[in-house]
Amino acid sequence: MYLETMAKNPFSPRHPIDPAYFVNREEVLESFGRSIKRSAKSVPRKPDNIAVLGGWGIGKTSVLKKFESLAVDEFDDLKAFTAFIELNPSACQNIEAFISRTRDDIQRSFLSELPLIAKIKRELSDWRVKTLDLGIGLERKEKMMESHATSLFEEALRDLWRNILEPKDIEAALLMFDDLHYLARNYPGGLYDIRSIFQKLAMDGCNYMLFITGPETLFGEIRDFAEPFTRFFDRFKLDFFNLEETGKAIQEPLQLSGSGVKADEAVIENIYDLTQGHPYFIHFIMCDLVDYKGKGRITENFFDEHWKKIARHIEREKFEDDLFSASETERKALHQIAELHSDVVAPSEIRIRGKAEILKRLSEDKGLLIKSGRGEYKLYHPLFKEYLNQLKS
Repeated sequence: MYLETMAKNPFSPRHPIDPAYFVNREEVLESFGRSIKRSAKSVPRKPDNIAVLGGWGIGKTSVLKKFESLAVDEFDDLKAFTAFIELNPSACQNIEAFISRTRDDIQRSFLSELPLIAKIKRELSDWRVKTLDLGIGLERKEKMMESHATSLFEEALRDLWRNILEPKDIEAALLMFDDLHYLARNYPGGLYDIRSIFQKLAMDGCNYMLFITGPETLFGEIRDFAEPFTRFFDRFKLDFFNLEETGKAIQEPLQLSGSGVKADEAVIENIYDLTQGHPYFIHFIMCDLVDYKGKGRITENFFDEHWKKIARHIEREKFEDDLFSASETERKALHQIAELHSDVVAPSEIRIRGKAEILKRLSEDKGLLIKSGRGEYKLYHPLFKEYLNQLKS
């Protein structure tokens, strides 16, 4: 009986949003549409590349997934091939690890037009075996020279384009690198390699377009190491939603999914006030509300009745893990920042030894602080600040 009354829930804070329910971010989507159509038809090849930047939980991966969906399913006048490469620290220790992950994810996660998928899948399997025969991704007693590795990778991508994609009239191959900042931090020299490889491939008529995600500080962090790389991308920074966008992010997925649930305007305003338009927290709250409601209208009274339970859920799922990831000294810094009246604080207001390094770790490595352009810091979200202060009370 319980399952029968549950609504179809389009919200999940743990996963990118289904492209079918994606809303907002019109500027970056419009730029993507222009870029892929221009790049697909340009002669000689001049592919565009896009960087999607922003803080944790802001929806960067969801934007890449929407790009994939648009390219494969919604642009009827072009044939595209996409591959989604999920990066992590171990995949970015050096250029060989990065190349190996890219090669494997190209084979594993590619998308294209339905009639082509089976044939491309067979040929990609053979292509991957060929790259192994060349030595890409194999462990060796002596480390492969990095220049040799990048040359082999470039040739493998050239072979992929000329012998698999181009003969099937693929007009653009979109490679999506999620969380490229791991490579930027662990092996900055790899960014030179990426730019060099794909610039040469474009000059040879191979139409690869690159789409990357990372924190908004990504290009600032690597400017001294890879300045030419920063000029290789059009950059888009994702911000929190405003009230109108928050309403769309709530109502449209409810309607498009056929959930049978609708949220009153007062509920949307409450959620906006609490989340300040942060997509992760919007989805977290709505996921719980839809589960609790089942069917019908979510009224302000219903929201008020369930908010404390949802807040405790957020604390367990998110904030307790955040605090657990911090050292004892880092926790002390977080509590000091939370106790200050101002949301934005200067390092001089923190009374801890080694605070410069601590603040850097909390912002760059753990994402619990946001650094402003003036060298000041704030906690990544007011709900986290409220949680920290509750622990002290």
